[in-house]
Amino acid sequence: MFDVQKSFDENLAAFKTACEELDAECAQILFDNIDILITHGADRDARSRFNAKVNAALDALPVAEQAK
Repeated sequence: MFDVQKSFDENLAAFKTACEELDAECAQILFDNIDILITHGADRDARSRFNAKVNAALDALPVAEQAK
């Protein structure tokens, strides 16, 4: 998926497309918050904020009923 000949933005777009094909809802959560990491880098505070936002969004998803 990663192509060294492509720019960061092109590779990110390809990654987003692949994520959306696997799970559109989770891809939306990831890409709604990815700017935290892009803007602030991989420092501990940015990773913590990113993880907290993603966890909160995942926790807010409805839980599927378990089959009986």
